[in-house]
Amino acid sequence: MPIKMASQTKNYVVTYTLLAASLGMCVSLTGCAEGILWRTGQYVPWAQNKWIEEEKIADTLFVKKREMRERVEFAINGTQQDQQNAAKFLAEIVRRDSILLHRIYAVKLLGQLDCPASLKALQEATENSNSEIRIAAIGSLEQLPADESLPRLQEILMDDSNTDVRLAAARAIGEFSGEQAITAVAVALDDQDPALQRRVMQSLEKISGEPLGIDLVAWERYVKATTSDRIAPTRKPNSTLDDYFESDTPKRSADNSFQPKVENNWQTP
Repeated sequence: MPIKMASQTKNYVVTYTLLAASLGMCVSLTGCAEGILWRTGQYVPWAQNKWIEEEKIADTLFVKKREMRERVEFAINGTQQDQQNAAKFLAEIVRRDSILLHRIYAVKLLGQLDCPASLKALQEATENSNSEIRIAAIGSLEQLPADESLPRLQEILMDDSNTDVRLAAARAIGEFSGEQAITAVAVALDDQDPALQRRVMQSLEKISGEPLGIDLVAWERYVKATTSDRIAPTRKPNSTLDDYFESDTPKRSADNSFQPKVENNWQTP
């Protein structure tokens, strides 16, 4: 008799567990716009409210990004004053918009504008308290002429408190060429962080074309022999790495005309 009761109890537990799992799955499928049963959510008030909130967020992101992109498209093919105005418009978004994705996208677009207001806004963005915005600013500085961007990238590499930001700066400097770029990145050649050291050597290899790999001593000799400026390495403490924010900004062709880029996020059907 006890064995039979134990067996029945076990069956009840299994049954209730399966029912609870099924109910949870149905709730998640009906409450999410991507769920295969999402249309049945029309009978669930809380699911309808969730849809409304999700649509508001999606519409806000899409409309705002489109507005920013259109302003930049117009400015790129317009006058210098148009670019100045667009840069100031984006700078205000970076300073005041409550949605982080808007601020990051605005910073990314600033790199498409070649004007004093854009450079000023990017320099300000590199001092932002949010590391993702600082990384986005580094990506935009990478698109500007070396004389305008390398000094600031070098400062970030030496002084920023976030390791991921410094890694982004070292990578960005590697996209330039010449002695100025070598000098800019070599300041961190003997940093205490092995990951940053490796990134610096990779950038040096890309700049110089020298196949020295990760031979620190060889790179120190190379830098000393090829640069006229005194290199003063800096040491920084380690910190947690964040995911690098990849660029999806529009690009300009050789004739300075805007080249649309298909976006993966928030597209209309």
